[in-house]
Amino acid sequence: MKKKIIAFMLAATTVLLLSGCAAKEEKAAHRDIQGKTITIATGEFFEACDKWTPGDRINFTFVSSKPVMFNVHYHTKQKKEYAIKDVVVDDFSGSFIVQTDDIHCCLWKNDNPKFITLTYDMSVEKQ
Repeated sequence: MKKKIIAFMLAATTVLLLSGCAAKEEKAAHRDIQGKTITIATGEFFEACDKWTPGDRINFTFVSSKPVMFNVHYHTKQKKEYAIKDVVVDDFSGSFIVQTDDIHCCLWKNDNPKFITLTYDMSVEKQ
């Protein structure tokens, strides 16, 4: 019985470690994305976050099946700051220059009565 419990614990630990690695790969992927398509349920949101170097230019475009609320923000110790303040659009192209070494997030929120699909591209120009 002890051997079965130990085998189960080892298998569970392996799964957790592998899933942690996948999350890190996904986070790193936000440095250069082309044609990523996601679905966002009603009332839900999706964020693409990363820590870029101050001075980097982040370029992005997206198209969604219905208008979504979009912003780019980061959190300082005092408050939430915006590189791009809330806009409601279904097609957007823009860029911003990273000002701080805080983690920045592109956020899309779906306030439509049905789910939406969204496709986005993102790239980083090192300065």
